[in-house]
Amino acid sequence: MTRAAESPVHPDLPLEQDHLTDTVAAMLRQIGVWEDRGRNVGADLETSLTLADTAEEHAAMLSVHVHQPYFGSLRVRVAGREQTLYVGKHAFRDLKGPHSVVSWEADVGSLFYSDALTWEARRGLTGTIRRRRQLDVADRTLHRLTDLYDDEAGGDTGGREQVLVRRLSEASTTAMRDVVETLQPEQNGAMRSPAGQPVVIQGAAGSGKTTIGFHRLAWLAHPDRGVHQASPTNLLVLMPNAVLARYAARVLPGLNLQGVAVTTPEAWALSFLGIEKMEVTDRTLSLLLNDHDTGRRKAAWRRGKALGDARMLAVVQRHLAGKTLAQVERLSLNTAAVVRGERRALVLDSPRLRDLLSDVLTRSPLEGYRAAFRAALEEETLSRLRVPDEEITLVSRQLAQELTGLVGKTFAGMLPVSEGRRLLTDEGALRAAAEGVLDERTIRILLSDPLAGISRPRRSHVDVTELPVVLAVAALLDGLGRREGRVLTPYDHIVLDEGQDYAPLLYRLLARAARPGHLTVLGDSSQGVAGFKGPANWGEVQAALGGVDRVTVRTLSRTYRSTRQITELGARIARTYNPDASVIGVDREGAEVERLSGGSLAVLSARAVGGMLAAGHRNIALVTRRAADAERLAADLQFEDVDARPITTEQARYEGGVVVLPVNLAKGLEFDGCVVVGADAGTYDPAVPFESRLLYVAASRGLHALALVAQGTLHPLLAGDADPVTP
Repeated sequence: MTRAAESPVHPDLPLEQDHLTDTVAAMLRQIGVWEDRGRNVGADLETSLTLADTAEEHAAMLSVHVHQPYFGSLRVRVAGREQTLYVGKHAFRDLKGPHSVVSWEADVGSLFYSDALTWEARRGLTGTIRRRRQLDVADRTLHRLTDLYDDEAGGDTGGREQVLVRRLSEASTTAMRDVVETLQPEQNGAMRSPAGQPVVIQGAAGSGKTTIGFHRLAWLAHPDRGVHQASPTNLLVLMPNAVLARYAARVLPGLNLQGVAVTTPEAWALSFLGIEKMEVTDRTLSLLLNDHDTGRRKAAWRRGKALGDARMLAVVQRHLAGKTLAQVERLSLNTAAVVRGERRALVLDSPRLRDLLSDVLTRSPLEGYRAAFRAALEEETLSRLRVPDEEITLVSRQLAQELTGLVGKTFAGMLPVSEGRRLLTDEGALRAAAEGVLDERTIRILLSDPLAGISRPRRSHVDVTELPVVLAVAALLDGLGRREGRVLTPYDHIVLDEGQDYAPLLYRLLARAARPGHLTVLGDSSQGVAGFKGPANWGEVQAALGGVDRVTVRTLSRTYRSTRQITELGARIARTYNPDASVIGVDREGAEVERLSGGSLAVLSARAVGGMLAAGHRNIALVTRRAADAERLAADLQFEDVDARPITTEQARYEGGVVVLPVNLAKGLEFDGCVVVGADAGTYDPAVPFESRLLYVAASRGLHALALVAQGTLHPLLAGDADPVTP
């Protein structure tokens, strides 16, 4: 940081307040014009109503932003002429004065966040940044003015860091917040990665990955994106659990992204497959969290990885090809149709049907084998019958029933869940499909059953580890994408949060479900709590999405969530299992990490919570190892005069206050204060990297305060002087 960027009263404050007042007045005048239905008159009644309704929509959208028209300004120089541009959340054009506002998502809006001082303006001219200014506006009043860069004052003022630290020091909320006003240059660069090319945004806990993912969707929805512009209702965000999905989705209205689907991969897959009533299990995670047998845990981990291997798509393709080709061998088409007034007969024998189907299977069309084979049959029959263009519709109707019946027989009995399980449980079928694709060791792993001791639900169910294979069957047979009635269309863009926990096979499938190149992956290899499903590294993701040269990997180098004390502790944990982990925080001082050990977990936890509440922290999480631990602790805390609401299932909703939740549901959330309960070697085995990952996730949830609680000795990675317990 250089010198102070602001003084108690900035000399430009009165002028900026006047400009703000005039901008608000200009907005109100425009809203009045739009709301005056008498002015919005067209040539006829229908046109008039349409114009009036459109004007009212514009008025409603602008009205939301009158209290804060903008948050920043740029003084720029182009071709010898200087002007000041104001940047806000919503664009506004003042037709009668100098009070226009550019949108942050626009290309010119990027200049506010960038460190660049020049850019290529219109007609090949070069533009120069003279000044960047942050304007803290609320309720139509300018409360603070901070210069971020001013060439007349010597350049960088250090103001950007001041504004950032000030915002980070604020209390947490019950929802993810937008960071439109304080996007940092590296975050802005990652968010604006070229549209139409898959991008992986890697960063430590608290680096803003998830927030950047949502802001990227808002950026993609802006008209400046041209052919890559996305419609909010055709966007999909996949998050690891429903608690986080609901928490994060609350940021959408502020980004004008109503209609975006935010859900979990499992919920989305079940909805797409039409099997919403099936129960989803995660028996592998259950074993990893509860079974202390190292051999079983390793075996379950290996099988989960094998099921999600990207090569499984080729295995499923070969399995379906073998089965459908065998079925078509027994079929033929013997039909006739009236063409130009005469009845014409047609026979397609099984060799010809096999050729048509083989071509479809080779092409692996995005619309699916079934639809493509149906189209190929229709094209073949129309050609053989020499149907003129003007009679194609009529003849197609004559042939429709027989062609549909033939397709049905070709793909008879192939349902995604049953076919996927048949492949995975029939050794002969698996070996035939996997020959030349998978090695013998992987085949043996797939045929093993390390989860035999984990109970299955009595009702119909599907496990998360087998779901990608099931989805692959559905994708190959009938396509993958967004359903609108019977029509299947690709998503405009898909965001995968916590991408280190998604199977490479799922990546390949989602690439088929979106427009080419329209995938954004957010992740942190240090937080892979479900690594038994995920890739070994981002290179594996790049390979699944088409290769290193087709997928951009952007790294966020800083974490913004926590104080220096919390960030340093997290970095120490992450380095033990990921030597390449880089956790660099903002220089924001806070309270020292509190260490409490040698007593009852409930007593120590209550003490930690009491201290955080006394310090003014409102949203506090007690993070346990398992859901059962959370339930038990919540009940015990009642006897310590602490009301802590348990969140132990994905159906629960985080609404703030003091909560108790297991580490797998805490992932992605942030709180004013965090208490890691059971922070000892017995709970998090130091010899198992998976356990250290869980500990890292738990310890990185707090913004301002962190306490470590252990009944006995604290975990060696958390070593420090434990505070004595007062009876």
